[in-house]
Amino acid sequence: MLGIVFVLVWSSGFVVGALATERIAPLAVTLWRFVVAAAVLAVIAARRGERWPRGRELVRVTAIGVPLFALQFGALYTALDGGMPASTTSLIACSSPLWVAVVGVVAGWERLRAAQAAGIVLGLAGVVITLADRVGRPPNQAALVWTLLGLTGLTAGTVLQSRLRTSAGPSTVAAVEIAAGAAVLAVWAPLRGPVSVPFTWPAIWTFAWLAIVTGVGGPLMLFALIRQRGATRASSYLFVVPAITAIAAWPILGTPLHYTAVVGLAVAAAGLWLARQRTGRADPAERLTAPASEDSPAADPTLHPQGSLTSSRAAG
Repeated sequence: MLGIVFVLVWSSGFVVGALATERIAPLAVTLWRFVVAAAVLAVIAARRGERWPRGRELVRVTAIGVPLFALQFGALYTALDGGMPASTTSLIACSSPLWVAVVGVVAGWERLRAAQAAGIVLGLAGVVITLADRVGRPPNQAALVWTLLGLTGLTAGTVLQSRLRTSAGPSTVAAVEIAAGAAVLAVWAPLRGPVSVPFTWPAIWTFAWLAIVTGVGGPLMLFALIRQRGATRASSYLFVVPAITAIAAWPILGTPLHYTAVVGLAVAAAGLWLARQRTGRADPAERLTAPASEDSPAADPTLHPQGSLTSSRAAG
């Protein structure tokens, strides 16, 4: 159930993001989304009495937030703003499970069974099939570089998150990492355009969804998946995000739905099923970083985070 909810929430970020960035500058959306999400997570952590990272632990958590949030979202938004076709961006970003698996195997953290390796390849094929009729060439070298930087941020952040050992609460970890992303965007966003949010109903509700649903719920669910299942198995859920996003964009954004989205979903789902099989050697990341308690994602069913970017302004 956690994986299904994660896919739906993560995919919704791209659909709602397409609506939001029609009214708000892309990096402004990202900046204020991070600010609000970090504040909400801090309140949640305070009410739950979670322990906050301290000392070197705080430094490590903050360092993870830079690639996972600032680099990933900032770079992808910059690429889209620079003219990179949305589907090309999505295709590159959703290849991250492959690179997460490669890093894990090379570093000796996990050993993939043949079925898992086949699942990763099949999942990536599903992404390609879903976007086959929409992928376009990069408009320039800079846009391609930004997209690859976004992929690097997502991959590196996922791997680093899986290796994090901390007794701090999940909400505090997410709050610190997102705040680190906001700090970087506070410098970056003004250099790319206005950072104001129009006070109109369409702008407010889309921004609220991105800040609360995907900005708070997304990271908590992603972290729970990583803590429970390891980096490779958790990131494999991204394989089905493009197809789900394409299907959701049909009624909401009016984007034509092609048969490739349905076929791609079936192929990616088969790949996800194979990739979710346990590794040959237990990945330490699959052990919880702290004992399960009533405040941890493992024990909290409510915590049991963006996919075919359907618009050149869409991003998780």
